[in-house]
Amino acid sequence: MAELRDTKLSGAEIVALYCEPWDSPLRTSKHHFLAHLARANRVLYVEMPLHPLSALRHPDQGRRALRRLMRGPLSLRNGLAVLAPACLLPYHRGSGWTGRLAVNALNQRIVLPQLRRALNALGFRRPIFWFYFPHAVGLLDRLPHRLVAYHLVDDLTAMGGIPPSLATLEQQLLARADLVVATSRRLYETRRRFCREIHLVRHGAFVPEFALAADPATPIPEDLERLPRPVVGYYGALHKLDLDLLRRVASARPTWSFALIGPTSGSQGADLAPLRGVANVHLLGPRPFERLPNYLRGFDVAMMPFRVDPLTEAMCPIKMYEFLAAGKPVVSTDLPEVREMGDLVRRASDADGFLGCLEAALAVGDPGACVRRQDAARAHTWPARFAELEGLLVKALAAKTGDGGS
Repeated sequence: MAELRDTKLSGAEIVALYCEPWDSPLRTSKHHFLAHLARANRVLYVEMPLHPLSALRHPDQGRRALRRLMRGPLSLRNGLAVLAPACLLPYHRGSGWTGRLAVNALNQRIVLPQLRRALNALGFRRPIFWFYFPHAVGLLDRLPHRLVAYHLVDDLTAMGGIPPSLATLEQQLLARADLVVATSRRLYETRRRFCREIHLVRHGAFVPEFALAADPATPIPEDLERLPRPVVGYYGALHKLDLDLLRRVASARPTWSFALIGPTSGSQGADLAPLRGVANVHLLGPRPFERLPNYLRGFDVAMMPFRVDPLTEAMCPIKMYEFLAAGKPVVSTDLPEVREMGDLVRRASDADGFLGCLEAALAVGDPGACVRRQDAARAHTWPARFAELEGLLVKALAAKTGDGGS
């Protein structure tokens, strides 16, 4: 049983499902928070189940998932293990039958014994289930647990390929969860009517680490250093970007360099056809998380040229806090969570406005602006966010004590 002291959780068993591959080239809030919890608890990180068609499209992922499935959960470090389960059918909106709830139910029946074997191997008896996707909500009736939590980090119903029936699963989970946390005001407002209680806890940044980007002693990687200046940079998933806007902006300033750091294929990549032939857009590929402050050091302006759609309007961009922690001027398309930062982030609603904001950011301005950005970022640190999440979790566990769970 977990020992509850103040807002710290220790000795607990936590199952997080479902998540991006642990070895994904991009580190998400899931990676950060669950690695933090694993310092004092035991965590099973369950990746999104891989079906045969997906394995054919991504052979490397398929081979890795098969090896891990055969040997059970893989312990990566003290306290954290990873399970890569397999399922049978694609559950997506590609056709009428693949989006049915019956397809998801069949997949979860196939996952259930894999998950049970992993729990038994790890000695988990009544874990906390920490959900990121609602697919497995039906498994709660078949697995003992202490608590059910749902961490809303995206509007899943707005994601490409997600079937409309997922909204039913999400509402079931919202109604059943003992704890619901939303990372944006939009998610909070649109989900609150489906659950008993919901809390708003935004994302954060490792502020001291990203503040190194403002230190002249921080080396700039050679592949960025050789680009003509000014360098307008972005890192992260490319599938949320407005590539048509970026093409127009980059074409209007052919002597500038636009650097994109992130995977160019797979689920976090994008169809980069709109950028074909734009010579000053440089696709650098993914880079290790710990090297991102070095790349930020080489940005003259950090950009967030996101599409404006229901998915991005509900997200809280982690990189916004990282960019501010680095002291960099930031230009973004106009999104609700970006507006929360006021005039610390320049916003635009079209390509012409975005270009104007970039030019203003590059102009010689207030020498104290860098310090103000970094000061603002200190209100959004990951340690503070983790403490808030743990406090909510400890409170929910205390309220649950005595009812016996499931």
